[in-house]
Amino acid sequence: MQPVRRRNPFGITKAVDLNNEQIEQLWVEMVIDDSRIKPEFDHPASPMPTYILGAKGSGKTHLMRHQSFELQKLRYMTSGKTIPDGLRDDGYLGLYVRCSGLHSNRFSGKRQTEEVWTQLFSFYFELWLAQHVLRLLCEVLAGETEQVNQQITADILELLDKTPGKDIKNLSELSLYFSEEQKKLDYEINNCLITGVLNPDIILTAGKIIFGIPKIVADRIPFLRDVLFVYAIDEFENLTTAQQIHVNTIYREREPPSTFRIGARTYGIRTYSTNSAGEENIKDSEFTEIQLDSKLRELESQYNAFCRNLVSKRLSQLGGSDTGQLEQYFANFDTGWRSTDWLDVVELKSIERPHFKSLEQHIIKHLTEVSFPDVQLAFSRADNPVLEKLNILLFMQDWAKGRDLNTAVARISSEMNAFLNGEESGERYKQALGHYSGDLSAQLLRDARKPQYYGGIDNFIRMSAGIPRALLTILRSVFEWASFADERPFEGGLISLRSQQKGVLDASDWYFSNMRKAGPDGIVIQAAVERLANIFRINRFADKPVEISLCTFSVSEREVNEEARRVLGLAEARAFVHRIPGGQKERNSEDVTAKFQLSPMLAPRWDLPLSRRGAATFSADQFNAIFDASRDDQYQLLLSEWRSKANAPFRRTSKPAGAQIGLFDD
Repeated sequence: MQPVRRRNPFGITKAVDLNNEQIEQLWVEMVIDDSRIKPEFDHPASPMPTYILGAKGSGKTHLMRHQSFELQKLRYMTSGKTIPDGLRDDGYLGLYVRCSGLHSNRFSGKRQTEEVWTQLFSFYFELWLAQHVLRLLCEVLAGETEQVNQQITADILELLDKTPGKDIKNLSELSLYFSEEQKKLDYEINNCLITGVLNPDIILTAGKIIFGIPKIVADRIPFLRDVLFVYAIDEFENLTTAQQIHVNTIYREREPPSTFRIGARTYGIRTYSTNSAGEENIKDSEFTEIQLDSKLRELESQYNAFCRNLVSKRLSQLGGSDTGQLEQYFANFDTGWRSTDWLDVVELKSIERPHFKSLEQHIIKHLTEVSFPDVQLAFSRADNPVLEKLNILLFMQDWAKGRDLNTAVARISSEMNAFLNGEESGERYKQALGHYSGDLSAQLLRDARKPQYYGGIDNFIRMSAGIPRALLTILRSVFEWASFADERPFEGGLISLRSQQKGVLDASDWYFSNMRKAGPDGIVIQAAVERLANIFRINRFADKPVEISLCTFSVSEREVNEEARRVLGLAEARAFVHRIPGGQKERNSEDVTAKFQLSPMLAPRWDLPLSRRGAATFSADQFNAIFDASRDDQYQLLLSEWRSKANAPFRRTSKPAGAQIGLFDD
C-alpha cells in the first residue's frame, strides 16, 4: 500500500482563504514593547483613524479580520461571555469589509460623467457599509426587546432624505430595504452603457447613516455607550483616486463613536486629498499610520519569536505534530571554519582544491616574483578549507595594494598560526575571518558545485523579512519537496538540505514573480533588481570582495534621475528592496543618504547573503545605470569596472566603481 501523504500544514498562506474559525485558531499574539503600535495589535482602542499598510502577505488582513465582530463573537463563546459583556470589555465593535466587494471599476465610463460616478459611488458606499453594520447589530441586539429594536429602526429612518415607500419595523427589514436599494442601483449601473440612462434614487446623504447608526444605538443601548464602532476597510488599494478621496473625506468628518481602520498595500494609498475645501489629511493630525512589515523588520527578536509561534501553531492546529524545538526538524550544515562538514564538501586534498588551482593560474600568469609552491605550503590547512580561502583573500588584498607579496605570504601565514594558537598577534586575522566568513563559505560551496546554504528555521525567518506569508510559502515548498522525497517532514523525519534548498528556491521564484506590479512596470522592477543583484553577485564571488556580505546599498535619492527614482519607489513599494531606517552616514561628506537592502527572499536567486554587512555607495550616475533601463551601455561599463577592480590582476586606476573601501582594503 502507498503511504497516505499528510496534508501540508502550510498549504494555505493567504488570510482571505481562511474561514473565521481558522483565523482564530491560527492567531498568534505578537509580543511588542513599542507602546506606539502595541494597542493596534491588541485591539483598536484609538478613535484616531489608522492606516495599516504593508507589503503583500505582511499580515494586514489577518490582523484586521481578527479584530472583526465575527472573530470577537467566537472568542466570547469560547470564554463563556455574552456579547454585551464581551463588547463592553473589548471597548470596540469591529466592522470588517473588503473593498474588492465594491467592484470599484464599475463606477466609471459607460457614457456618464465623472461627477455622476463620484456622487453615485458615495451613495453606494453608504448603502454597502450600512447593510454591514445593520447585519451585525441584528446579532448584537438580539437580546433586546422588539420595542427597542423598533425605536432604533425609527430613529435610523429619520436619517434618510426620502421616506421609504414601505413599512419598515425593525433592523432586519431595514437591512433588507438597503439591500434592495443596492440591487436597484446595480441594475442601473449594469445597464446604463446600453440604455445611456442612469436614474438613481439617492435616498441619503454621505456620512449620515454610517455615523448616525452608531450614535443612535450608543444612546439607546447601555452596554454600547462606551464602545467604539470601527469600520475596518481592507484592500483599499482597489479603490480609484476619486473613490479614495471620498473615503478620506468621510473619515476626516467622522463623528463619535465611529472611526476607521484602513488596510492597504504599501503602494495602495493614491491620495490623502479630500472634498473638504481641497484640504489634505495629514499624518498624526487626521490619521495615524502603521507600516506593518517595516515595523516587524525593526522588531527583529519579537518577530522571530512570533514566527516560531506561528509555525508551531500551524503544526499543532493543522498537522497534529509535536512541535518541540523547530530546529530538530531540519538537517543542518555548519558553515563555521572549524566545521567538519566542510570536509564532505571539499573532498579533495589541498593541492587539488579549486581555490589553489585558481591561485596557481593567477601567479603563473601575472606574478613571476612569487613561487606558487611556497604560497601553497604557507597557506594550506587541509582540515580547514575556510582558512585556506581567507589566506588567499588576504593575499589578494595585498596584491591589489601593490605590496611585496613574498612578505605578505609570510605575514599571513604567521598571523594564521598565531590565531590558531590564540596569540594576540593573530587578532587581525581573527577579525578578518569574522567579517569575511560568509563570503568565503559561499565561494567554497560554489567551487565545489554545491548549492548555497539557506536552511533552518532562523534563516527562513530572516528571509521572510517581516512578511509572514513569505515564511509560510518557504515552509509550504520545503514541506512538498520533503514529502516527495519520503522524508516524513515534521513527523519524526529529518528534512534534508536538498529539500530545504529546493523549497527555498521555489519560494524565491514565487516572490520574484508574484510581488511585482502587473504590466510593464513589473518587468521594469524585475530588470532593475536583477541588474542590482548581478553587481552584488560579482562582489561576493570575486577574488577580493570590495565589501563584506554585500546585499545593501546607499544612494542620494535627490541626485538620481526621475526614472531611476520612480523605479526605486516601485521596487520599495513591492518589497523588492527594504529601506533601512536611519539611512547611511557617508564617510567623506558626512551626509546621510538613503539606504536599502535587497529583499532576503530574493537572495537565493543570485546566491547572495541574507544579512547586511557593508554597503555599496552608488553615485547618481551609477545608480541611474542600474535602475534606468534606458542606460544599458552605462550599466555594462559599471559591471566591467566592478569585475576588474574585484578580480586579479586588479586594475589600479581608481576606487572600485560604486563601492566604499572595505574594512580591510584601506
